[in-house]
Amino acid sequence: MDTTTARTRRNSLAAVCLLLSAAGPLTACGSTSAAATGSAAGGPAPAASAPAVPGPSASGATATAPLPPRVHADTLGVPYGAAPSVSTATAATTATTATATATAEPCPASGVVLRAGEPDAAMGLRAMTVELTNCGTRPYALNGYPTVRVLDDRREPFDIAVSHGASAIAVIDRFDAGPTPLTLKPGERAVFGLTWRNTVTDVNSAPVNGSYLEITPRPGDRAQSIAILIDLGTTGKLGISAWSSPR
Repeated sequence: MDTTTARTRRNSLAAVCLLLSAAGPLTACGSTSAAATGSAAGGPAPAASAPAVPGPSASGATATAPLPPRVHADTLGVPYGAAPSVSTATAATTATTATATATAEPCPASGVVLRAGEPDAAMGLRAMTVELTNCGTRPYALNGYPTVRVLDDRREPFDIAVSHGASAIAVIDRFDAGPTPLTLKPGERAVFGLTWRNTVTDVNSAPVNGSYLEITPRPGDRAQSIAILIDLGTTGKLGISAWSSPR
């Protein structure tokens, strides 16, 4: 084979190898892959490839990692992030017990305690109930009406008329029922009512705005005072009912 023919074949083979190398690694043309080259030379193997980044799939949809489940703070037993030393139920019970202990009224020497309800108001007419509880250890007898006085903010009594019944003020169902003897066992209760009007009929007189209600449950007992507004206007009248069992 002449020199010209051999040179032409070498050039053709080089051109083919150049085209094939563009498509991928070659071994037939005297080249080897990077991994094979490194192993043959005794060098380190190439590093592992990086994790695949989410991208379009073959169907065109983007692959995404699943999201963790959501947790709402209001589904937790305690405020989010808190670590109480006792259970919530135990803490609530303890707080309730402490509040009740702090606000409990001691039983007076008379063995009874008084509590006034909120006055009901309608067209200037007021009505209120006072409750007596036997907090002692012995039976407590009642019969008749309590003794009531309205006091100012200095605990001085107002000069008013206190009547048995409501006939001088208004017609109220069962308010004018007569006295009934009662004997309260420890823990039992009795009630009486008060009624008045807060109208102002005399512009020359100052209206009566009592700050305390002083009540003596029965003759010989010690009086007890309840802080509450008694606005009699200028009528100067207060009606009370007899002691009775609560309905």
